[in-house]
Amino acid sequence: MHKAVIFDKDGTLLDFDATWNEAVGAAFDQISDQKARMQAAELFGYDLNRRCVLPQSAFVSETSDVTDELVADLIDIGAFKQTLNEASRRTVVANKGARETLESLLRRGWRLAVATNDSELLAIEHLETLGWERLFTSIKGFDSGHGAKPGPGMVIAAAEDCDALDGLYLMVGDSVHDILAGKAAGA
Repeated sequence: MHKAVIFDKDGTLLDFDATWNEAVGAAFDQISDQKARMQAAELFGYDLNRRCVLPQSAFVSETSDVTDELVADLIDIGAFKQTLNEASRRTVVANKGARETLESLLRRGWRLAVATNDSELLAIEHLETLGWERLFTSIKGFDSGHGAKPGPGMVIAAAEDCDALDGLYLMVGDSVHDILAGKAAGA
């Protein structure tokens, strides 16, 4: 039996604005139809002029399936997501002090995990870009087979991977979805 800290990725480990604002902008830049671009940006919750994801955007806390549905009738969602994901790999930025905190927890005997409403693959790629993948016992995304936050599934699965389900595990995040998922999972 171990103890584990399960982190949200975007906004908690990663600087959300630095990682995503320009990446989302690059994806919208690829849409040649100006009217479709403007409509899709409004539905997505992205300010094309300020080049930033708006706080109320579904992209902040929902899965990509949800945000895809919002704009799929207006744009080529496959091309949009490909550009978005490729750009985010280049723009990924850690929150200040995140690595030091992770390493300190590891030194103190905690196991670490990620539970994100992003895809598991992109979460792994972002952590690899930062050289952090080895720090985590478990990385769960909305598509890992345990459901999305605010449901408890991915938090419970991450705690189980860390052999902490019967011990102490905490959920650390920056959104209501993270808090609800942690509470529902008994964290």
